[in-house]
Amino acid sequence: MFRHFFYSAVLLLLVVMMCCGSEGAHAVQSNLKDAQMPQWADIFVPQTTLLLPRDGGTSEKKWDSFASPSLVSAGGVMAAFAEGHISSKDESGKSSEPSSDAVAWYIDSAWDWSTLVAEVKKDARKAQTVLGKAEGTDRLDVVLRPTTTTKGNKVFLLAGSSEASNVSGSWSHGGLKLKLVVGDVTKPTDNKQSG
Repeated sequence: MFRHFFYSAVLLLLVVMMCCGSEGAHAVQSNLKDAQMPQWADIFVPQTTLLLPRDGGTSEKKWDSFASPSLVSAGGVMAAFAEGHISSKDESGKSSEPSSDAVAWYIDSAWDWSTLVAEVKKDARKAQTVLGKAEGTDRLDVVLRPTTTTKGNKVFLLAGSSEASNVSGSWSHGGLKLKLVVGDVTKPTDNKQSG
């Protein structure tokens, strides 16, 4: 008797699933047709993104590669951070010691997607250096794996750091340290980024 009741319940469950389950799958499938594909905008582009020194100067050098991206939002501003790598050439055309720095690009959180894409195409090819000195002949900073978080209007950036010094034509590295940088976020003006 119990076995007969169990089989009847299982059979009823299968019938309900077959009848009702197909409508749910059909609804999901029709929603997939209406879904938009993800869109993206290239913020940091190797051999295209210009190196902007921390002091606000200009440079014609371009970043060679990027790694360890992160995105934070504070104070109405979003910031994209990454580890930027660059290798320079000296006067003789010989490659110098490669260096890296934390780089940032600031995004106004009030922008809609089309404005963000337009700004990226117009301005994102300039990544602001954040921590170190990414170009030079006697001393370079090497900044590794930056990571970020926020609290209120403050952004906390934590990164590994080492200094490379040119001693008699040979590069020597100092010990690896951790740097913690805390900055207040404000909306950028036309010419100056916050940080």
